[in-house]
Amino acid sequence: MSDDVRAGLAGGRRVRADVRQALLKSSVAHLYPGIPPGEWQPAAVMVNQVLALRSRAPTTGSVRERVLDPEHFEFRGRLSAGALDDQRRSRMEDRLQQRSTVAE
Repeated sequence: MSDDVRAGLAGGRRVRADVRQALLKSSVAHLYPGIPPGEWQPAAVMVNQVLALRSRAPTTGSVRERVLDPEHFEFRGRLSAGALDDQRRSRMEDRLQQRSTVAE
């Protein structure tokens, strides 16, 4: 069985391999009441659930903070266009920072 086909199977049901998915880690499930831990869901659905929780209990997080904290969630599947933009931006920022360090 190819990796693409294997990636498209989850618990006996067909899952689109091109959809980014997120899973809430059991160790931090208490921070996200109502979201089942250990269950793969489309990342967009998970984002909506987390934002709904945050709207009920405001946090002091920054505007640029990721909605799905990589320390609290696992991910699989294709990166979103926004994530790819973030990667490109961070690489560009790293290059600019390196240039300014070398110039000093």
